[in-house]
Amino acid sequence: MRFSLILLFVLTLSTLQAQQNNVEIANTADYLQVTRYRLQPKDLNLDHVINTDKVYIKVYYNETASIVDDYNFFKPKKNEILFFYGTNAENQESEMFFKVHDSLKDVYKKKDFNQLMQVIKVLEYNVFSEDKFSSAEAYAALERV
Repeated sequence: MRFSLILLFVLTLSTLQAQQNNVEIANTADYLQVTRYRLQPKDLNLDHVINTDKVYIKVYYNETASIVDDYNFFKPKKNEILFFYGTNAENQESEMFFKVHDSLKDVYKKKDFNQLMQVIKVLEYNVFSEDKFSSAEAYAALERV
């Protein structure tokens, strides 16, 4: 009986130690962070262009790794704008990409400066207000849609 209690105690300690090591190694900055914003069409200056109650901006952000694989994998849903923001591991430069659902694509293909800047303002002031964020790079990425 004593031997089984000691064995159980040793196994429990080794399990706890393994869990503590995993917590120390894991860094949340290494993971993809996803944020979703639900906006009124008037917030993006779309109220006169589309007929819907909500427009969504979904942000995929990884500050330590490339975002290209995620960009290739995820597809926008109806009335959704996807923004991908990561860091190229080879040259440590930022990567930014947009994907827009077909219901919004015609609006953003016109490349109207004021229309594009509404999206950039949401990102700059609401999402990345405390991070270093280049609105010029984001604008250029949105123009490529």
